[in-house]
Amino acid sequence: MSEQNQATASDKQSLSIPTYLIMTLLTLCSIGPQYFLNLSYTVNQILVQNRFDTSTQGLLLPSIISNLAFGLGVPIGPALTRKYGIRKTYLAFVLAFLVGSLINVFSLNIVALSIGRLIQGLSSGMLFLTVLPVTLRSFPNKVRNFFLFMAIAGLFGSTAIGAFLGAVSLHMDQWRWIFLVGIAASVLCWLVGYKILPQHDPNQHEEHPVDKKSIFILSLIMILLAFPLYQLQDKGFSSIYVWPFFVVAGGLVIIFIVTDLAVKNPLIPLGALKATKPISGTIMAIGGHMSYIVAIAGINGVLRNVQNVSFSTLSYFYLCFFIGVVFSALISTFFYDKIGPGYLGVVGSLLVLFVAVSWIKVSADTSITSLYIDVICFGAGVSMVLVSGALGTALAGDLHQASMRSVSLHSIRNFFGAIIAPVLGWFVVRQNAVYYDNIRGQISETDPQVRLQLMDMIKHYMSTGMSQADAKTAAVIAVVTSAKKTAILHAYHNLFFMLAILGVIMLIASLGKALSGKNRALVKKEERMTLPAPETKKTSA
Repeated sequence: MSEQNQATASDKQSLSIPTYLIMTLLTLCSIGPQYFLNLSYTVNQILVQNRFDTSTQGLLLPSIISNLAFGLGVPIGPALTRKYGIRKTYLAFVLAFLVGSLINVFSLNIVALSIGRLIQGLSSGMLFLTVLPVTLRSFPNKVRNFFLFMAIAGLFGSTAIGAFLGAVSLHMDQWRWIFLVGIAASVLCWLVGYKILPQHDPNQHEEHPVDKKSIFILSLIMILLAFPLYQLQDKGFSSIYVWPFFVVAGGLVIIFIVTDLAVKNPLIPLGALKATKPISGTIMAIGGHMSYIVAIAGINGVLRNVQNVSFSTLSYFYLCFFIGVVFSALISTFFYDKIGPGYLGVVGSLLVLFVAVSWIKVSADTSITSLYIDVICFGAGVSMVLVSGALGTALAGDLHQASMRSVSLHSIRNFFGAIIAPVLGWFVVRQNAVYYDNIRGQISETDPQVRLQLMDMIKHYMSTGMSQADAKTAAVIAVVTSAKKTAILHAYHNLFFMLAILGVIMLIASLGKALSGKNRALVKKEERMTLPAPETKKTSA
C-alpha cells in the first residue's frame, strides 16, 4: 500500500509543471506586452492619427508618457516588493496593467490613450524587477543558462513581435486588437499568479522602509521632463517651453543623487556600480538600449519614407529581426558560461558596427534582401550586448548586492531610453529641414542642366498621354518628391553614424568587461563528493 502511495505521489510530481516554467510564463506575459505595445505603436501610429484626427506632435504624447512612467516604475517596484511581498505587488501591478489596457481599447481620443499608456508603463515598470529576479532564482542550477534564452528571445523578442504585429495591424487597418492581447495576457498572469505565488511572511523578510522622499523627487523629475520632451520636436531646444524645464529637471536629478547617496536604503543604489566590471557592463547595456532605439528609428523611417515598402515587406523585415534575436538567445544560452559576457559583447558590438556601416550607405535602391540580412545581424548583436551587459553587471561582485546593481543599471538605462527617443525625433526633423533647404538652394530653373532634366521628364510624361501642362506639373512634383527623399535619407544616415559611434563605445566596454577578470558563471559546477577508500587490515609477517 505504501509503495502504491509513493508511486501515486511520484506520478503527480512528474505531471506537475516546474516552477521555473510557470515563472517564465508570468514574466513573459506581464512584461512582454509593454515591449511589443511600444514598438507596434511606433509602426502603426498613422492609424491612431487617422482615428483620432490628431496632429503628428499629438502622437508623441502616449509614447513619451509611457516610457517615462516605465522608467519611474523600475526602481519603485523592488522597493514595494520588499515591503509587501511578491504576491501582493505582482497581482496589484498586473491588475493595473489590465486597467490600462481596457482604457486603451475603449479610448476615444489621444488623451485617453495617453492615460492608458501611462498606467501600463508605470505598472509594467514596477513589474520588471519585481518578477525578473524571482524568475532567475526559480531556474534550477543545471538549466539556469536557459534563463538567458527566456530573457533574450522572450523579452527582447517581444519588441520584434510588436513591430511585426504593428505591420499586420497596418495591413488590417485596425489597431485596437493589439491591446486585447495585453488584456488576455494580464488575465492569464493574474489567475496563475493568484494560484501559485506564495503568501508574504513579514517575519522572513528584513524591514526595508520605502524611501518616499526619493520617490517624490523622481516622480517630479519625470513629470517635468514630459512637457519639454513633448514640445521639443516642434519648438526645438531654444524654446522657452523646452530648455527651462530641462534645467530644472537637471537640478532635481542632482538633488536626487545627493539624497539617494545619503540614505541607508537608497531607491536607486548608484554606489553598487562602483567597480570596473559593473561599470563596463552598465555601459554595454545602456549602449545596447540606445543602439536599439537609434537603429529602429532610422531603419523604420527608411523603409516607410524612402523605400515605401509594402506592409507585408515590413512584416517580413521585423520577422527577420526576431530571427536574429532568437539566434542571439541560443548563442548566449550555450556560450555565456564558456566565454563570458565580455566576449559575447565583443561579438555583438562587431555585428552592430557591421550593420551601422552598411546602413550609412543605404538608399532607395538598396535591396530588401540585404536589409533582411542586416536586421538579422542587428537583432543578434544588439540583444547579445544588452543582455550580456545587464546580467554580467548583476553577477559582478557580491551576490547579496546583485539586485542593487540591477536596480541601478536598469533605472539608468530606461531613464536615458525615455529621453533619447523624442530627442532623435527632433534631430531627424531638424536635419531633414536643413538638407531640404540646401537642396532647394541648389535647384534653379535657370540652371541649364536642371532645365534639360526637366524637359526630358516633361517629354517622358507627355509620351504617356499627358498634356503639356499636366506633364510639367508632374515633373515638378517628381523633383520635389526626390528632393524630400534625399533630404530625409541624409538625416537617417546621420542616425546610422550615431549607431556606429555607439557600436564603438559598446566594443570598448565589452573589451573592458572581458579583460577585467573571470566572471561568475550562471551554472555552478557541482563538486562530486568522494568517499574515502576502505581500510585494509595489516597482516603480520
